[in-house]
Amino acid sequence: MINRRVVSAIFCGALLAPGIGLAQQAPLSQMLVQLIQSDIRLAPPPPGFPSHEAHFLPGENQELAPYLFNQQIVTQLATFPIGSPSGGFSFTYDTSLGVFQRATDTFGPSFAERALTNGKGKLTFGANFQRSSYSSFNGTALDSGDIRFYLRHSDAGGSFFEGDLVEASLDLGLTSSTTSVFVNYGVADNLDVAVTLPIVHVNMEANVNARILRLASGETSPIHTFADGQTSHVFPASGSKTGLGDVLVRAKYRFHQMQGGGMAVGVDLRLPSGDAENLLGTGGAAVTGTFIASATRGRIAPHVNVGFTAAGDGDVVSTPNEVGYKVGVEVAAAPTVTLAADLIGRSLLDAGRLRLVDNVWTYHNQAGQSFEWPLREYERQSGSLNLVSAAVGAKINVGGNALLSANLLIALNDAGITARITPVIGMDFSF
Repeated sequence: MINRRVVSAIFCGALLAPGIGLAQQAPLSQMLVQLIQSDIRLAPPPPGFPSHEAHFLPGENQELAPYLFNQQIVTQLATFPIGSPSGGFSFTYDTSLGVFQRATDTFGPSFAERALTNGKGKLTFGANFQRSSYSSFNGTALDSGDIRFYLRHSDAGGSFFEGDLVEASLDLGLTSSTTSVFVNYGVADNLDVAVTLPIVHVNMEANVNARILRLASGETSPIHTFADGQTSHVFPASGSKTGLGDVLVRAKYRFHQMQGGGMAVGVDLRLPSGDAENLLGTGGAAVTGTFIASATRGRIAPHVNVGFTAAGDGDVVSTPNEVGYKVGVEVAAAPTVTLAADLIGRSLLDAGRLRLVDNVWTYHNQAGQSFEWPLREYERQSGSLNLVSAAVGAKINVGGNALLSANLLIALNDAGITARITPVIGMDFSF
């Protein structure tokens, strides 16, 4: 015979209704955490029955998993590479002729820097547009339902039905579009300053398919159910935001000059102007120092960048410091066409990774018999998050000092959240 504790447990639960409303109202940076940790609720008790508000919660090792998953999304989304604000034309002043002349036959890379500067008094302005559709997390497709979190029952005094679990499977659609407007000015022959204003649009659509695993209570038990009487329910949430991202202020100083290249240092200041609560920025300032070297050998112009970013803490996430490199080459395929390719590496220091580990869930049934259930759950692994991508594309001189560029940014590994291919188009003008 079922005792009073079991009868109460049959009707305990929390409201289903907030599963939609609250998730939609949450900022984008909090939407997934709230959806997974707070919005999965069971059927409410009928009138006249005490409301225990018992619900399922992340287990001890899983309390941080949705948060860390979300943190990596926020960090990588807000620091995703954007096009270089340097102009495609570089000029040197020929004192013998009294005119400016092109410093090289190539138009420069799109995501890296070369040591060449604009030339004193020369102004470049332009814009780049890129759209990223994020498809996987550590190699697992975001829309496959294979990213799972397991929620445990709240403490009910050691009752057997605490052995039931809720499996939360995530189906996530996430895209971002960035329009970067930039201006670059030659303060001196060997010094440029630039400002980039990114306008960012982020769209997120998430569905969590929650399934009650009646391991302890039994498949036919009515103890745990959703409001519709079923053991599975889809909890949706969605949102989008458009606004100013983190403004970038850049200075580049060439300290060693050589024909068609040289060596330079760059200093970037990233201002926390973007709304970090809605994934438009990091929420913290950052300073990047970069060593730049480039050369020209006929129609070929190799370049290398090595940099370090010191990031400040934000209100939403703590953005890690970063070591990065860019190695590539430009080729003057024709007088009006430059082809470019770059290998881009980023190491987010001590950012950590989420890895899947095999765990065992131990529970007992109403008769007191003990059982075990295998689980694969996310746990945090210390260390740095290493991201590798390639940029390939072309710049075309469409007339005068106007350039049209088209590039593909291609992810080469599966670390963190991944946008496999990001198309980038741009236009810049030099005066």
